[in-house]
Amino acid sequence: MFRYFFSFIITLFITFSLQAQIVCSNASKIALDKKIEELNKMKVDTFNIPLREGNIARIFLDTPYLEKTLEIGKKEELVINFVGFDCTTFVESVTAMNLLFNHAPSLRNLNHYATILERLRYRNGQLTGYGSRLHYFTEWVLNNQKKGILKDMTLEIGGQMYNKKINFMSTHISSYKRLIDNDSAVNTIRVAETTINQQPLSQIYIKDIAAYEDKIQEGDIIALVTKINGLDVSHVGIAVKKLDRIHLLHASQSSGKVVITNKPLAEWLKNSKLNTGITVARLNP
Repeated sequence: MFRYFFSFIITLFITFSLQAQIVCSNASKIALDKKIEELNKMKVDTFNIPLREGNIARIFLDTPYLEKTLEIGKKEELVINFVGFDCTTFVESVTAMNLLFNHAPSLRNLNHYATILERLRYRNGQLTGYGSRLHYFTEWVLNNQKKGILKDMTLEIGGQMYNKKINFMSTHISSYKRLIDNDSAVNTIRVAETTINQQPLSQIYIKDIAAYEDKIQEGDIIALVTKINGLDVSHVGIAVKKLDRIHLLHASQSSGKVVITNKPLAEWLKNSKLNTGITVARLNP
């Protein structure tokens, strides 16, 4: 079914101040319009921004999981996909939709959504090639904090500092098709890794999540810190509350769709062999 949608991709060439080139299928455009209509009826613009994140995330439950949705074509373009998500594009799409509802109803459309998504997804808000995408979620948080969109809450909530060198992409170039024979993009990625490595890294260790759970709010953006050498996080999602416990609402590869964890986050991660802890980011009100 997914391949059917992508075989009918419509490329829209729209000139913004940032000269973005958009790729959006007709199916995604229809889905986006339906979500905007649904959220208008819910009057989510009356909620504060952090709380709104969780409410918006919930309307995407059961949306299919879909990998590599941004790797369309030979060059980097602004891909908008509401047919399926991986974990990162799910969080980006929900957050962009959230920020869209800061604006008047007349601006709640594909064009304006695209400008917001570009600002979130790319370093300093501008698409200038594959290397400009915020590939590492740690840099995604750092750069969007710099833009005034959100705040890293990890240390404030109770996290601890840890040391790790982030260099996975530059040491696994063959795993990234658009880095192969692309020295400019590789150099940009190395600069990004240097930026990350100059910043203090923090996490709330899995064993401590239950103790600090009451400081995590519905709508917080949760990233799972990984044990993989050179990599910062392995998965991301959005915190939601069920029976006063924090669960993770996320695009799940194993479930094949967007779901809420069947256990509270602390218990869900308890025996993880891949992760050591979490980071927490919160949208600014």
